[in-house]
Amino acid sequence: MKTLTKAPRPGVIGGVTAKVITGCGPLYIQMNWCSDKLFEVFATLGKTGGCATSQSEALTRSVTMGLRHGVPLAEYIRQLDGIRCPNPKPFPKEDAVFSCADALSKTLAKYGTLSIEGVIKLIQTTNATEVLTEEQEEAQAKAVTEQLAKEREALES
Repeated sequence: MKTLTKAPRPGVIGGVTAKVITGCGPLYIQMNWCSDKLFEVFATLGKTGGCATSQSEALTRSVTMGLRHGVPLAEYIRQLDGIRCPNPKPFPKEDAVFSCADALSKTLAKYGTLSIEGVIKLIQTTNATEVLTEEQEEAQAKAVTEQLAKEREALES
């Protein structure tokens, strides 16, 4: 059996945070790089406490532990992709998110292979874009919830 060696965590490490709207609310995924590769991942659900929050923390601790022991990022992306929960965000179709695990997979696929230079460029270009207010985010979430309720009602009738 192959023994894995855990990479030590430096005292200071940098990265980016991506916000993904899920059926449970906003999920903030923090990705940090070290030695030009993704090193650790954290996720915080917009709501505090509860089962979903503890599950997202457990999931990202597991991903971080694997990354620090050399598990390929592609394995996490493949395994988490498409996992579904009872509160999906199925539209717009190009941004569909089926669960917090699926959101993590999509975010890791989009950003996880960036180099340090890529992360810096991302930060420089992203900070110049429009930011939604809390009211705009709530309006988007309400519209999604209403659409889901209509779709469920149509399925049940």
